[in-house]
Amino acid sequence: MHPIDGVGGDGWIDISRPLSPDTAVWPGDHRFVLHQETTDTMVVSWFETTCHVGTHVDAPLHMDPTAAPVEGIPLQRLLGRAEVVRVVRHPERVTRDCMSVGWRPQAPRVLIRTDSHPLGARIGDGFSGLDPDLVRWLSATGVFLVGVDTPSVDPFAAGELTAHLALLERGVTWIEGLWLEDADAGLYDLVALPTKLVGAEAAPVRAVVRPI
Repeated sequence: MHPIDGVGGDGWIDISRPLSPDTAVWPGDHRFVLHQETTDTMVVSWFETTCHVGTHVDAPLHMDPTAAPVEGIPLQRLLGRAEVVRVVRHPERVTRDCMSVGWRPQAPRVLIRTDSHPLGARIGDGFSGLDPDLVRWLSATGVFLVGVDTPSVDPFAAGELTAHLALLERGVTWIEGLWLEDADAGLYDLVALPTKLVGAEAAPVRAVVRPI
């Protein structure tokens, strides 16, 4: 585990993917570009990229043009007790059968670790999405935030975004692109605050957890 400098130590683990020009984005989307000017006395930078770069939260607006944007997501959803869950196999869509026998959520925020999208990997076939029935079951147990360590809650080649729509339908907030290699299964305190991009359908997140 890697404690985070500047977050007080105390076991905090950074579970967000780094942003750089090498960060993969969805094919056809806007890559991360950092511009920088240096003078004798200071450095000034600016950047451009998709709102869905790296670790990010999707707002309901992403799937419904009449729904709330990023600033409408209740912050309490993104702060508090969370459970990291490791799946025992890696199908195209994660189902309840991929979890340990008898598993039920122990927190209202569930972060699903599939290890199916390594750092530096391009975005394409091979990573696991979520089964919409799993989303509905999680919601029925009281889960209101789901995070995944893949670029999307739906598989790359999904014809229909059924997991996105199930999350929207159930009012569940979702985070995509987490990096959970340093977070073993168990309970954590979670902080996952998005940049307040007014009117946007998604925003990058700096997500950290600390074991409870």
